[in-house]
Amino acid sequence: MEPKNQADFRTVQPRIKFFYVKDYENIWRKIHINSQNELLYVLDGKCTLEIGNGLKFPAAAGDFLLVPHDVRHRDVFEPLRGLRIMMIMFSWQGADEFFRTVSNVELHRLDHATRSEVRRRLDFIYGLWSKKLIDTANLDVQLHALLLLFYNSVRNAARAPEQPKVNLGPSKLIQQAKFYVTENFASEITLEQTALRFGISPSYLSRLFQRESGVSFSAFLTTLRLENAVYLLHHSALQIAEIADRCGFRSSSYFIKIFRRHYGKTPGEFRL
Repeated sequence: MEPKNQADFRTVQPRIKFFYVKDYENIWRKIHINSQNELLYVLDGKCTLEIGNGLKFPAAAGDFLLVPHDVRHRDVFEPLRGLRIMMIMFSWQGADEFFRTVSNVELHRLDHATRSEVRRRLDFIYGLWSKKLIDTANLDVQLHALLLLFYNSVRNAARAPEQPKVNLGPSKLIQQAKFYVTENFASEITLEQTALRFGISPSYLSRLFQRESGVSFSAFLTTLRLENAVYLLHHSALQIAEIADRCGFRSSSYFIKIFRRHYGKTPGEFRL
């Protein structure tokens, strides 16, 4: 008889043991171990997942994390702020094989399109829970599809050829950098990440951006995000938190603060 941990996770569905949405008010959680695998989806607030081997994974609203079974971990919450998480705990034959390929390190590297698709699916599941329309069998199928999306995305990213370093003049390089930022502003893009994409140092990109554009990298990125937020405020019925997420602000409170600083009004007041 084939051992449980040798089952093919691609064909064997996970079985959800617990599914709930919970608000956490305490600041620190103790180190603990669960016999089930966990999928965490941050709905509001911030936290850092600490895995027993010393790895730390920060997460904010819209982020997702995985915790394999029997792994020591704890969730560190942002001081003086609550945390709302959707948690799915599941058993899965073959999970060990899956987690040999997929970890939170790889999930943090997923491209924006994949992360958006994951969020769309998780929001759909959350919507079913909110409306009390959850069917366990259907949820097992959706969870399986989501986990396979993780696996296939990580595998495809590993097979993709490395981006060649580019050798461009200053003006052309900044033009390309602006295009890259424009394409990825909704993701957790950083100066360091952009510099790596073009094979230059972050300090050089920072100086070059200021010299060629007249604004800093962070100012350009923030302005781009705010301009897109203004468009969504005028042309959509999305909630403020959803707009913040779609425009790359991982905290709705930070989005409101920056928006007020730039426009003299909160997003809600601006929309009226």
